[in-house]
Amino acid sequence: MTNQFKPMNNVVAILVTIAFAIVFFILFMLIPEPENKKASSPAGQSSGNARAFPSGLTGEVLFNRACSQCHTLPPLTHRSPEDWRILVLKMNRNMQQTGKNYLTPEEVQPVVDYILSRQKPA
Repeated sequence: MTNQFKPMNNVVAILVTIAFAIVFFILFMLIPEPENKKASSPAGQSSGNARAFPSGLTGEVLFNRACSQCHTLPPLTHRSPEDWRILVLKMNRNMQQTGKNYLTPEEVQPVVDYILSRQKPA
């Protein structure tokens, strides 16, 4: 009795493995997202737990609520308005990505204005 099958060479084995991985990935991406997760996620957000603060809050209240979710309130040292705006946007993105309450685009400027009015002079 002779062996009818020759062993696969390494290149063919690697190509077959890659092909199976690609097919698996495509099939995995075709799995639909659950309806309840779609409905609860804010547009463009990766976490279903993140939500915006109630509208109509002052810059001071928004600053206190937003910043204290992750750390103690920072010292308001002297920075340029643009530096504070960039820092607030960066922290806001972190809040969204980690499922914390976040600022809407309309709430960012009142927070920056509050910080600028309270920062210590250089």
